[in-house]
Amino acid sequence: MSAVQTILANTQKEGTNVKIVNKALDELNTYADKTIYNFTEMTRNIGTFTAAGVKLDTSVSSIKGIANLAAVSGSSSMQASTAMYQLSQAIASGTVRLMDWNSVVNAGMGGQVFQDALIRTSEHLKTGAKAAIKANGSFRESLQTGWLTTEVLTQTLDQFATAADTQEEYEAAIKKFIDQGYTAEQAKQMADMARTAGNAATKVKTFTQLIDTLKEALGSGWTTTWRLIIGDFEEAKEL
Repeated sequence: MSAVQTILANTQKEGTNVKIVNKALDELNTYADKTIYNFTEMTRNIGTFTAAGVKLDTSVSSIKGIANLAAVSGSSSMQASTAMYQLSQAIASGTVRLMDWNSVVNAGMGGQVFQDALIRTSEHLKTGAKAAIKANGSFRESLQTGWLTTEVLTQTLDQFATAADTQEEYEAAIKKFIDQGYTAEQAKQMADMARTAGNAATKVKTFTQLIDTLKEALGSGWTTTWRLIIGDFEEAKEL
């Protein structure tokens, strides 16, 4: 309820209402059911993203992207939550600086896969990642130039969140990236990355992951049950 209030307060200028927010959260809830990642944490962080001025649909795809990236990186749900919070703070400031990046690295998510994806997006959006890295000697040091903008970050996270599990989804993902202006080769690389990330997040491989996934499904099931009994944000206030 608190998260819904935060999201509504920060997105009403876009014309959102309870129905739109519920739809966005339901999409995230369905995703959370398939993964070990916590819906409550995701919802709280969406509130932080929207408070930082990010649109609701972009916030949802960014949160899913971080969770998928965490799965590829082998990070825990707790580490993913820390990264979500830290990146939302960076988004509020407009750029990801070295301090923010250090938090991503500490969460085990700052590896080559993420770096390469961010550089590719930066080159596409012409914010100058390659030139900055060449001038400063490393990815880390180049961040002081401010090339890693909010747009570069959210667009890259959206790539990780893109559905590419089935052949139909995979082909749609390639088309989406080509329509955005990427080359056919880049689009295929990005679709492969999205498929790998989605599989890492949603395909249970250990007993511990199975228990975590079942716990998450139970928790989000109760969320739906309480909404049916008590009502959504507006209905609950009336009741």
